[in-house]
Amino acid sequence: ATAASPELAGVSRTDFGALLKSGVTTLTAQTDRASALLSAYAVGETVSPHELVMAMEQAKMSMQLAVEVRNRLVDAYQELTRLQV
Repeated sequence: ATAASPELAGVSRTDFGALLKSGVTTLTAQTDRASALLSAYAVGETVSPHELVMAMEQAKMSMQLAVEVRNRLVDAYQELTRLQV
């Protein structure tokens, strides 16, 4: 058996759930910010292009991370169901 990494020592299921919830909250906030900046830019408000691009890239990267976490969770679930057969 392999030893758990120090970062994961003492992490409970509640902490994992809270971590997922925090990630979703952060993703929502970043996408909302990017959307608001894009809307403001589109109607001619003073929004610096680099700020808009940075917000959109942050939202994009957060979405990619969320999709990758989802993929890993689905893979883990499928592996568990294969082990039970």
